[in-house]
Amino acid sequence: MGKGGPRPELRTILREKQDGRCCYCRIKMRICFPNSRRPDAETLEHLDRRADGGRNAPDNIALACRDCNTGRGSIDWLSYTTLKRGEHYEAGR
Repeated sequence: MGKGGPRPELRTILREKQDGRCCYCRIKMRICFPNSRRPDAETLEHLDRRADGGRNAPDNIALACRDCNTGRGSIDWLSYTTLKRGEHYEAGR
């Protein structure tokens, strides 16, 4: 989010929009200190990864639990959401 850190008002807006839930797995997140190791700690997530050219703009940021934020890897956000919520379809089943 830049050198000044995330704006608290952005977190507040996202928390309200998402009902305090992770954008991927939908668990209720905890507001924690920035270096918290809790799996349910609230973190800022770039939906389109910065490594892939994603912008640092509010429309590219959501709140995710630490577990999902660190576990997503290089999977695109929509596929990861589908996997985390068990909504994927496997051929042959």
